[in-house]
Amino acid sequence: MQDRNILVCEDSPEGIFSAVYYAYEQKMNPNITFIQLNVVEDYELFSKYFSVETDFEKAEKVDKTIVKRFGEISYSYLWYALYSRNEERGNAVYHTIARGLSGAYKGELVNYLQDPYVLAVSKMRQSVWCEAHHYMGFIRFQELKNKILYSEIEPKNQVLPMIARHFADRFPGENFIIKDKGRNFYVVHEAGKGYVFHQQEEQGVTITDDMYSKEEVEIQHLFQIFHKTIAIEERTNLKLQRQLLPLRFRENMIDFC
Repeated sequence: MQDRNILVCEDSPEGIFSAVYYAYEQKMNPNITFIQLNVVEDYELFSKYFSVETDFEKAEKVDKTIVKRFGEISYSYLWYALYSRNEERGNAVYHTIARGLSGAYKGELVNYLQDPYVLAVSKMRQSVWCEAHHYMGFIRFQELKNKILYSEIEPKNQVLPMIARHFADRFPGENFIIKDKGRNFYVVHEAGKGYVFHQQEEQGVTITDDMYSKEEVEIQHLFQIFHKTIAIEERTNLKLQRQLLPLRFRENMIDFC
């Protein structure tokens, strides 16, 4: 029995693509090669471990190869899967790429759902896409005294890269920040310019009520009164409300504060 190859890489899209590049550079057999995200705590028997440094140039080569060989649709599926919370996303993406490069499948790669790795990528993509789509409608911005629009979210998957472009296109003339509270991950948009991502190891600044602009406080108060006034008690349907707006989205929505 051959030893398994375990490629240990950074938990990021660039880290995973660097591991994919390394596997092909070293001519490793995909059938016995797997990707491990972050530090290994428990080493497995009959396995060889390889530490892979993140290399942005190599990751970009993998990125371009996917588009060239598989097309935009398959690329988008793999791209979404890279931001899933599923701990097996590295393996699913790597082995899906390996299946495609093997030439065993003809046509659109992501249509071969009989393959367990392709199926896993499809499910991850669906989960990330749906959550990102929800946040495009559920995010609520609040104006701070410095006129920056600020919002906090707590997504299961890492959806900021998906929603950043949406809000940059929607509010091109605004300065805004969206924070992923669970990951301490931010997207920062400067009015009239582009946006950047920022990762912070610690919790960072906590937004308190006294940091909101006077107009924001007044609007919040008026909106809450309006929200309660238009409600018809006899027609309250909590089950339908939870279907349309799950409870986990409500903590950061002024509608329910």
